[in-house]
Amino acid sequence: MTSHPWSAGFETLPGEHDYRVDEVDGSVPATLRGTLFRNGSGRNDLGGQWFAHWFDGDGMISKIRFDEAGIHYRNRYVATDNYRDETKSGRIVHRGFGKMRPYGVLGNAFRQPANISNTSVVMQGERLLSLWEGGPPTALDPATLDTHGIEDFRGVLKAFSAHPKIDPDTGELFNFGIDYGAKTTLTPYKLDRGILTRLPQVVLPYPVMNHDFVLTARYMVFCLGPILLHPLRFMLGFKSFDRALHWEGSKPTRILLVPRDGVGEPRWIETDAFFQFHFANGFEDDGAVVLDLARYPNYSTIGEALRTYWRSAWPSRGMAALTRLRIDLGTGRVEKQTFTSGAANEFPSINPAYIGKRYRYAYFASNPAQREIGLQQQISRLDFETGAVTSHDFSPAGYVGEPLFVPTRAGGAEDDGVVLVMVFNSADKRTDIVGLDARDLAARPLFTARLKHHVPYPLHGTFTPRLF
Repeated sequence: MTSHPWSAGFETLPGEHDYRVDEVDGSVPATLRGTLFRNGSGRNDLGGQWFAHWFDGDGMISKIRFDEAGIHYRNRYVATDNYRDETKSGRIVHRGFGKMRPYGVLGNAFRQPANISNTSVVMQGERLLSLWEGGPPTALDPATLDTHGIEDFRGVLKAFSAHPKIDPDTGELFNFGIDYGAKTTLTPYKLDRGILTRLPQVVLPYPVMNHDFVLTARYMVFCLGPILLHPLRFMLGFKSFDRALHWEGSKPTRILLVPRDGVGEPRWIETDAFFQFHFANGFEDDGAVVLDLARYPNYSTIGEALRTYWRSAWPSRGMAALTRLRIDLGTGRVEKQTFTSGAANEFPSINPAYIGKRYRYAYFASNPAQREIGLQQQISRLDFETGAVTSHDFSPAGYVGEPLFVPTRAGGAEDDGVVLVMVFNSADKRTDIVGLDARDLAARPLFTARLKHHVPYPLHGTFTPRLF
């Protein structure tokens, strides 16, 4: 382990736990009742060998229940084939995003990365779906976190992104998958009342990696940066998926607008090359589409940091800045506005009632502008109307994950809620569950619940008012 204080937060959590959280500073608001689910890489090494990429870690679900009695924590690994096989063998058995099987080219040729179900979760009816980019979701019991198995909706879908969007008015869930082959295709999906519909596929001009999209009133919008895959190098076993990616900055970022009703042709608009993992939101406004995202100038800095995650310095230079793009649908012109919102902006989230609508506030992980290295230690709020940024700083020992906004009053104001975040405390190598007042992030936390152990840095999550 290196000397970086944040590095220990990547260490594997070997055990599965189930207990009432006893150490709580402050108090959980009476209006915060429900269950927070988080997913991420829980096992990042095996047999003394760190996995080659942060995205290789086996999926582990944390369930945090807020009820009248307080806070309850439970975690379970998603019992994928990869998890079971490698647990039994005690060594790497399957290809991953960055890891390779033993036996060189022959051991890897024509083998797809195993589905490790480690990126996000979404509630669908009575099931919790654990999500991963390269394959279908895995269905779990939301109460016990027991794994039921792969859910491909009777063979309708293959890849299914980790960032579905739910229309707050209709309840429809939209998502997409990218499938690689002789042609690379993007397939949009709509899930409504348990019925999955495959919308018309879009053939992409070249094989790209893409993680997220924006849902507006009429469109699914994608920003496809020129992070390209060498399919033959990957398929023939010479390189992992990660090592087969390359940044081709001479190509533009292609903005793709797909009609969400499945009627009509998709539209392409080109702009300067950039990369993004995550959007905050988007909406339509007076003949334009507005997109808010964490924009990287290219893939080089973040790509290398993700490969060396546990020993990386996580430099701020070359990381993302919260940016607004305004796309004129008449002319195709793209205007850019970058906000003064500190360094290393990532994991933006909003009040879910405003998905696809004009909104005012985004919450995100960040660092102070002058900080040159390190994982994010702040949770910040940007007011898009005024440009004002408010932050809660967890330094010197706290390192934050994705903030999640939970509305706490039906019909309340946009910022009437609690921002939930998991914070790794490097001083004692434990993780805290923290609730911040969304209206006053800089204030003392509403509550800090101290777990008995650390939770390896999770990626994404969801909150439901249901108690599981």
